[in-house]
Amino acid sequence: MPAKTLCSNCMREFEAGGIFGDPNSPFGVCPECEEIFERQQGQDLKKYVDNLMLPTLVVNQGLRVIAFNGSFLKAFCEWSPKPIGLLTGELLGCLNALLAERCGGSSACLDCAIHRSALETLNTGKLQKNIRAQLTRLEGGRKVRRELLVSTDKLGDLIKITVDSFYTVLEPFSDDI
Repeated sequence: MPAKTLCSNCMREFEAGGIFGDPNSPFGVCPECEEIFERQQGQDLKKYVDNLMLPTLVVNQGLRVIAFNGSFLKAFCEWSPKPIGLLTGELLGCLNALLAERCGGSSACLDCAIHRSALETLNTGKLQKNIRAQLTRLEGGRKVRRELLVSTDKLGDLIKITVDSFYTVLEPFSDDI
């Protein structure tokens, strides 16, 4: 029997797997919401993002991912497929996105430089360049911290988030994961 998951956008339950979500991931987007985000994306935006060298994603005003490039997938995504429409922290694999409040809703998110920078760019239209950020996630069953430099820029009513550089720090082994 296929696993069920909640859509990250509309919160409806749907069958994980298929083309819309990895049955081993707690995140996914239902087919109806996936279609909405694909319409928002547009082919020109997809071509633009694919041609960028650095890991890049584009989010809408709700900080939901509508486009990303291959460099981003290689650097940050271990599961397949990668549905658009996820919240930024969900696609990044942030451990705080697993909390009940989800990405952007917990007290930990108030300190998230990626979240703050994207909102600053959304509200002011100003470029944020080389902002220091941390991301804690699971990789290969181990808790790791990624130290990043990110930049955000406005693309019309969308926000482009670029990872200018990053490195990974292994956390001490812990059984509480």
